[in-house]
Amino acid sequence: MKLLVRLGFLAAAVMLGGATPGHAQFYSGKTATMVINYGAGGTIDIEGRLFQRHLPKHIAGKPTIIAQNMPGAGGLTAVNALGKGVVGKPDGLTFGFFAFSPIAMVIGDPALQVNIADFSAVGGIGAWYVAYGRKDMLPGAQRPADMPKVEKMVYAGGYSPTSVHDVRMRLMLDLMGVKYKIIRGFQDVSAVNKAMLQNEVNFTAISLPGYENSTVPQVIDTGVALPLWQFPTSGPNGSFLDKPGLTARGIQSYELVYRDAFGKMPSGPQFDAFILLNDVSAKLGRVILMPPGTPPAAVAEMRKAYVALASDEDFKAEYLKTVRVEADLAMPEDAAAVLDKLKAVGPAVVQVIEKAASVE
Repeated sequence: MKLLVRLGFLAAAVMLGGATPGHAQFYSGKTATMVINYGAGGTIDIEGRLFQRHLPKHIAGKPTIIAQNMPGAGGLTAVNALGKGVVGKPDGLTFGFFAFSPIAMVIGDPALQVNIADFSAVGGIGAWYVAYGRKDMLPGAQRPADMPKVEKMVYAGGYSPTSVHDVRMRLMLDLMGVKYKIIRGFQDVSAVNKAMLQNEVNFTAISLPGYENSTVPQVIDTGVALPLWQFPTSGPNGSFLDKPGLTARGIQSYELVYRDAFGKMPSGPQFDAFILLNDVSAKLGRVILMPPGTPPAAVAEMRKAYVALASDEDFKAEYLKTVRVEADLAMPEDAAAVLDKLKAVGPAVVQVIEKAASVE
């Protein structure tokens, strides 16, 4: 996301936003609803409400934005409701702040009853992920590279079969060759951590905001669990990228832990699928979408406001203070590019993801 691209998009949005008096006042005196696809009080809800508070000041007419939580089906309940007009007409006054899972879109999951490609992407937030587990799960020196030596069953805390969270856990654990069972139905990371404290699960993964705000105080600082690895993304010329802040804290990237365990780098369709899903999450872990049929004037105004947040020091400071990581904003064109990338996934990777998304 180069600065010139961002500024160019912003300039275009501003020009479009000022094209007509009616457009400039599209939201004047109105109330908009932001649908959040997970429950109140969780990491996704907290992030969404930061946007709820700061977006209006950048929208011409300064509308009121209210938040409506709609959890269920691994986040798909809200996506379906928005796309089908259940929670409001596509009149620009209803939009979604979603934890984005590309699985349903890639495999054509019938649980996804709408076409994501028909939505208008306003923008998104990148999200890095960390895997962690109970210390008593690992033998000996309790090194992450000892994971393949685990002989007892690994019980992984999950959400739903087609969630990107659960699929990536299956891919990681399959590559490691461990015996595991995913315990599903948890509503959020705090519920998973409670189960970990009670030794009902011993492995899971979470986005960096959830890790900092819930996992570290609940199970890391208390000595129950330890971080195992961070999720890598693809870099140039076949390389892999990590999150420097996590690396500086001694949390290695998954492919390096794998290399330490097996003496070689991971490869093949399973690892390719893992990297693809990481690439999407690192760029679009959260996405703001407007439903099909939304007036172009409303989309343009919302995009213009979103781009303005990149220069909003109050928003960035509150986000950092609240979420404990900097807001890694994906501009509208970047969010749209990620959605386009998911339309062209190769058949071998699709097959791997379909298998990983199936119920055991």
